[in-house]
Amino acid sequence: MQKVYPPVIVVDENDHEIGTAMVAEVWQKGLYHRIASVFVLDDAGRMLLQLRSTDAKMHPECWDQAAGGHVDAGQTYDQTAENELAEELGLTDVKLEPLGTFRTNETLDDGRIINQFERVYLATVPQNTKLNPDAEEVKTVQWFNRSELKTLIAEHPEKFTSGLRQALRNFMPDFIR
Repeated sequence: MQKVYPPVIVVDENDHEIGTAMVAEVWQKGLYHRIASVFVLDDAGRMLLQLRSTDAKMHPECWDQAAGGHVDAGQTYDQTAENELAEELGLTDVKLEPLGTFRTNETLDDGRIINQFERVYLATVPQNTKLNPDAEEVKTVQWFNRSELKTLIAEHPEKFTSGLRQALRNFMPDFIR
């Protein structure tokens, strides 16, 4: 059975809410919308990334932040970050630290126009935290130390989502440079 997605919040160029729309319409018309994403570090300083599923609508089989998604109508960035951590990784009751928000403007090869504001959060968990990745959304998860991640991104940037690379540059530069 195909998953039914609710409408997402549509915003203006200053991230003020102006309405709602379905994701397909947002991408077709290039409407600004909101994304919440979460970096997860363990207490040893390693970063958790998810390998997006083969069926992902954007960047299939690319490494991405540990969790994230569109901010649905009636939700906030904070609520979305918490919900995505729970849905995608089975993590609940984790303290989230907002790192900041950035704007993305990108046109994909298939013509979809991605205009979005992405709010990035940081969660730190103990090394042996049990994860329960959602098999429908996440192909796998993996912990990376700083040097591993720097090397992989430098050698194979195409294996990482553009949003992840931009969020790392903006908020976690010691993992990319």
